[in-house]
Amino acid sequence: MTGLRDGCATLPAEVVLRRALTTTLMTLGLAGAVAPTEAHAAPEPYPRNLLGREVVRSGFHFQFVIGFGGGPDTEGIYHAMEIGGTFHNGMTLALLHTFIQNKKVFRDKGGPDLIGGWLVEFKTPIHYPEIVAKIAIGPGGKHIQGKPLKAVWGPTWAYGLDFHVPVTRGTGPTLSFQGLHTVVEGTHHVGFGGGLGYTVF
Repeated sequence: MTGLRDGCATLPAEVVLRRALTTTLMTLGLAGAVAPTEAHAAPEPYPRNLLGREVVRSGFHFQFVIGFGGGPDTEGIYHAMEIGGTFHNGMTLALLHTFIQNKKVFRDKGGPDLIGGWLVEFKTPIHYPEIVAKIAIGPGGKHIQGKPLKAVWGPTWAYGLDFHVPVTRGTGPTLSFQGLHTVVEGTHHVGFGGGLGYTVF
């Protein structure tokens, strides 16, 4: 490589050019405009929760929630289970199995024995990593729980909010709220559920 002599040492042309560029930028007051080629950008820190602790939302995702739900023609046990993955940006893509079991739980409102579905779900944190919005859509419907059990399929969708309480950097208890809708045989069934569970973020 062609070089220039500096005292007793010969400097590579690349170093000479870099020095010349730095001197020119300093003269123009722009010395900070160009970072050294050897420098590496610092890794982005993990997001911090409401208490200022780091929360890792990346990798395998799992959630299990159980509680109570109801609507105009539903009233019973609310359940949600998610299996999927969380990207480095904190967003989650998962398979959601959710339902509200009505039969033989509380009073009979005359609606389906069960409404629910297997849905593709998207989740994203809202400003803080422990507050998460979710929306899901997929096949679902209602159960007629006789002998034999009969499933009647229809388009189904859900939405809601989760509030996590991290006990480690990547797991913790969850308070979950969800709206669940399904349209079966021309009838729109809806229920709203809330429950407590545990989440691997």
